[in-house]
Amino acid sequence: MLIKLPTRCIDINSPYCPCLLSETNHCTFCSHLKGEATCDCNWSGVCILYEKQWQLKKDHWGSTSDIDTPVRLEAETKFSIKEQIAADTYVLTIEVNSELAQSLDKCGSFVFLRRPSDQQFYHFPVGVMKITGNLIHVVVETIGPKSTRLLADNNNQVLVRGPYYNGIFGQPWIDNIDNGKILLIVGGIGQAPAVAIVRQLVKKNNHIKVIAAPGKVGQIFIADELTDLDVQLQEVTSMRQRGMRYLSDCLANSQECPDLIISAGPDEQHYGVIAVMHAAGISLPMAATNNNTMCCGEGICGSCQKVTKDNKRVRTCKVQTDFSQFIQE
Repeated sequence: MLIKLPTRCIDINSPYCPCLLSETNHCTFCSHLKGEATCDCNWSGVCILYEKQWQLKKDHWGSTSDIDTPVRLEAETKFSIKEQIAADTYVLTIEVNSELAQSLDKCGSFVFLRRPSDQQFYHFPVGVMKITGNLIHVVVETIGPKSTRLLADNNNQVLVRGPYYNGIFGQPWIDNIDNGKILLIVGGIGQAPAVAIVRQLVKKNNHIKVIAAPGKVGQIFIADELTDLDVQLQEVTSMRQRGMRYLSDCLANSQECPDLIISAGPDEQHYGVIAVMHAAGISLPMAATNNNTMCCGEGICGSCQKVTKDNKRVRTCKVQTDFSQFIQE
C-alpha cells in the first residue's frame, strides 16, 4: 500500500524559518501563525511559534527591514558560458562563496538570477544542475525577456539569490530511499535537475535506470554525466511516442518494476507518467520536478499557487506535497 506523502513546508526549522509569511498569519504549517487559536500542527520538531516569538535572531540573517525575519543570501558575481547546447540553451557556471555553494549541493535546489544593474522584477528562477567546489552549474533557456536580458550584450555579471529548495515535489522519497530501484523519466530541459537527482541517489547505493528524450532542447546533453555515474541509460527519440511505451513495458515486468519513479521534465510528462501507472494498475511513490511560475520564491506573490484535489491552494515554492494531488490544468 502506498504511503501518503504528508504536506510540509520545505523551509520548516531551517535557518529561513519562520519566514515572511508568519508576519501576516499566512504560515503554511503552524496553525497559530495562520491566525488560528488552536495548536494543530502535528509537528514533533522545534516549535515554529517558539522560534518566532522567543528565539533571538542570528546576525548573519542580515534583515534590513523593520520585520525581523531571515533573508536569503545574495551575491554579485560573474558567470561564464561553459557550453551552448542549442540555439537558445546554455550551460552556465557561476562562482559563489562556499557557504552558498554548500547550501545548494542537493537535488531540488534552485536560485534566482538577474543582472546586477537590472531592477528586482528581472529575477528569474533556475534549478541547480550540480555543484563543483564553489561553482554552480545551471542550464538557462533564453526564451523570455528575463533570461534573454541576462546574456544580452556579452554580459557576464549576475546577481544570485538563494538558496531555495522546493524544486522537486516528493523530495522526502528521494532523500530517504537507499539500495532501491529507481526509474527516472527525463525529458528536454528536465535533464538539468536530473543530474542533481542522480548524484544524490547514487550516494545511497540505489540502482538507477533512466529513460531520456531530447525534447525541445534537441539533444540528450547529460549522457556523458550519467555514464560517469554508472547509470543505465535508455535514450528515446520522443517521450510521448516511445518513452511512455517503454515505461509501460517496464511496469509490466515485475522484475523491472521500481521502488520509486521520478519524472524530470514538463508537467505534461508528469501527468503522462501518472496515466501509465494507472493503466498498469500500479501505485508507486512518484517525485516530479516543480515547473510552476515563480516570482519571489518566498510564498508572498502567489504566482506559484496551485489547487489540489481537495480544493486547497498550495504555495508551490514552499510546500512539499504529492504531485498527483494537483488538479491537471
